[in-house]
Amino acid sequence: MDTLRISPRYTSLDWQGLDSDNPQDWSKAADIIRDRLDGRFLRFATDCLKDKHSGFVVLAIDCLLAETIQQFVEGVTDGYRKSEKMIKQFLKGFRFQPDFDAEARKAFYLDIRCGLLHQAEAKRMWLIRRGQPALLQKVAGGQPLLLVLAPF
Repeated sequence: MDTLRISPRYTSLDWQGLDSDNPQDWSKAADIIRDRLDGRFLRFATDCLKDKHSGFVVLAIDCLLAETIQQFVEGVTDGYRKSEKMIKQFLKGFRFQPDFDAEARKAFYLDIRCGLLHQAEAKRMWLIRRGQPALLQKVAGGQPLLLVLAPF
């Protein structure tokens, strides 16, 4: 049976073989995580950003990436029914403040994350734009305007 590939360069055996008490293995763990995130998400988002109409697909990748990163941060090994918590917690991070308050985090989860990943559309008239001065803006009528930024 083939070994499960967890990233382009590493398998589950590489990950399981790490010793958390060995400082040298921490560097290898970081390499595995970096390879996983780049190999499954960032490389494709970067390629998609070359097209000016790629906002939805990049944002869908961003949602998957945000959940994945937050699961790593929290040590979650079974993400079943934890997507809402993961997205909201991720958006509490300093990079998203002060734009993503509790109301914006909830709206993002329901309208963007669930909308894009389940119905392939943004809900409630969200707009995705590039090159704007703020990450998130409210527009006339209180509807949010979401801005897609290049991967950091």
